Amino acid sequence: MKKIFVLLIFISLVSCEELKICTDEIKGKPENNLIVESDFNTVKSLFSTNGLSLDNFLVYRLQKDELGYKHVRCYQYVNNLQVFSDDVIFHFNAQNKYYFLSGETINGIDISSDPNMNRSEAVELFLKTADEDGRYTRNSLKDECFQCEIGYYDLNAGISYASHNFRLAWKIKCEDSDFPFAYINDTDKSMIYYDNGIRY
Repeated sequence: MKKIFVLLIFISLVSCEELKICTDEIKGKPENNLIVESDFNTVKSLFSTNGLSLDNFLVYRLQKDELGYKHVRCYQYVNNLQVFSDDVIFHFNAQNKYYFLSGETINGIDISSDPNMNRSEAVELFLKTADEDGRYTRNSLKDECFQCEIGYYDLNAGISYASHNFRLAWKIKCEDSDFPFAYINDTDKSMIYYDNGIRY
């Protein structure tokens, strides 16, 4: 009887170990921008000269074209959470004058920023979807650490003339690779979007 009891404890410990998932939660707007310092100094100068604020934006790319025009790609943040569905691009001409915005700046989102799901639940749904997809499986991702970020997602993104329909959402991705990744609706625990990286 004692041997059976010890064996059951051992099996229980092994099971718990197998269920342990590495997660890393990203909270709020990062301190550092995602471009090199020299490019960021250019961006700061462009925004300052044109009376634009960088407060709610995280710069992830500066492009310069053959005409000398500059294009500043940004993630936007509302309530210190990323708006996953609404990146913007600020365009500046060869004289460094701001002339156009691609996308729409989101000035406020009036929904709670307190998630219903915890990150383990979000990762579990992500792994279930990966299993069903077939390219990746729970087993192939078992040694990964997952980045988990709570933010906003507009369910009407990409639909012309539709009003915004923001939901609190989780972005889940592997820490050391771009794919797979997913956006999960925190309100009803549904999959908004899953991408395994395959392009046809």
